[in-house]
Amino acid sequence: MRAAIYARVSTGRQERDQTIDSQLTALRHWTAARGHDLRDEHVFTDEGYSGSRLDRPGLDRLRDAAAEGTFDVVAVYSPDRLARKYAYQVLLLEEFRKAGCEVAFVQRPISDDPHDQLLLQIQGAVAEYERAVLGERFRRGKLQKARAGQWTAGKSPYGYRYVPKRDGVPGHLVIDEAEAAVVRLLYRWLIDEQMTVRQILKRLAAGPWRPRSGRRLWSNSVVHRILSDPVYTGTGYHNRYTFEVPRRPRTRGPRSGERTCRRPRPREEWVAIPVPAIIDAATYEQASAQLARNAVLSFRNNTRHDYLLRCLLTCRTCGLSMFGVTTHAADGTPRWRYYRCHGRDCVSRDRDRPCPQRQAKVEELDAAVWQHIKGLLNDPATLLGQFEAFAREAEEGEADGDPVAAAGPRRAAPARRLPSGGHRPDRAQGAPAATGRPARSPRRAAEPASTPARRAGRGPGDPGGLEGVLRARPLPARRGHAGRETTALARAR
Repeated sequence: MRAAIYARVSTGRQERDQTIDSQLTALRHWTAARGHDLRDEHVFTDEGYSGSRLDRPGLDRLRDAAAEGTFDVVAVYSPDRLARKYAYQVLLLEEFRKAGCEVAFVQRPISDDPHDQLLLQIQGAVAEYERAVLGERFRRGKLQKARAGQWTAGKSPYGYRYVPKRDGVPGHLVIDEAEAAVVRLLYRWLIDEQMTVRQILKRLAAGPWRPRSGRRLWSNSVVHRILSDPVYTGTGYHNRYTFEVPRRPRTRGPRSGERTCRRPRPREEWVAIPVPAIIDAATYEQASAQLARNAVLSFRNNTRHDYLLRCLLTCRTCGLSMFGVTTHAADGTPRWRYYRCHGRDCVSRDRDRPCPQRQAKVEELDAAVWQHIKGLLNDPATLLGQFEAFAREAEEGEADGDPVAAAGPRRAAPARRLPSGGHRPDRAQGAPAATGRPARSPRRAAEPASTPARRAGRGPGDPGGLEGVLRARPLPARRGHAGRETTALARAR
């Protein structure tokens, strides 16, 4: 018989402990002992995916292959490796049965006997119960350690070193003098010179200081956390945040459906943990006040200027997003408005040189986009054709294992351009030469002129002129059965 095997582990620690290799070894021995034919392409694994969800890449490939009838039996180490919820187990077993594929559990064989089916139900309920109990035990255990004064976070903050529990002494933090000197320096720059986080990043990049990761540049979030974390005053906190499922997940990775969105808990629920202090409380209060002033003056709070394509543009040259900027005359009145690529910022993007894409004038690009939208609305057939073409392209990319299609909306957006209909973007309706399209690179020059994305949008409603600056952002894909992606449509704005 043609056989397939499936193995799963939930965490990176299980991957390091080789537990998935032990599952595969047992499954291979099982298939060999029964004389089944097992091919390398019929080995399916999910590393780092929870059994409480069905949208797993390896499981999706297994289900698709079973539906095509490529094997007759699939071996799984135990029912909880297939799914942690009994309802999911029933759904998968029924799906495999309808496809004419037998499911064999190596550790706990299950037959069609009513007693075995009852045992399967009990095992599924127990597996789901064990998962809930383990989560609650871990939570209460960490809470108890924090109340006893033990540091419970997995990674020590910058400026400290974690000393594990040893000889009856609980795990605790000690000051790393080299990193602590950098922490004090950052606070002095913020308070004495009233610098912004961005200015601090530039000074760090120009000096000999390097982050703990060893990279050339510091991360904005790392510096901001150093300047806002109360742990440096001598008190760390446990149970400070609660984690929820994000309303709009950014990716479709192993944790896309888990509780990764952080929300602050009420202050009375925090558990204080004493640690060595690097700065005093007065310094921390001054730094917090300066950060608040910086936030008020930040360009993120822009209410004076409006941009039609704000957060919707992607640079053709480097693939990063574009933002609106306004220059002012000497009397303070707005003079010029542009869309600028984030790649021109070498500090925050860790680049050796800025993106060569020139700025695009806001009025001219907005007019071109608006004409394009009017043309689509006046020609519903062209609009429907573009939607169907983007949907076919996304489905074909997922079927072929295209990493762009599988990377999620934010990563897939740079690969989907609004077609130009064969016109130069700087000579299209309303998009003059001010968009500054650079010379076509050899790789792009070698691309065929009739790609699926370009063919999809040609029609009477497509004015062209947007290739090189504007890219279509896809709508969130619709969920089919078992959570698999079935459709991806482009958003026309």
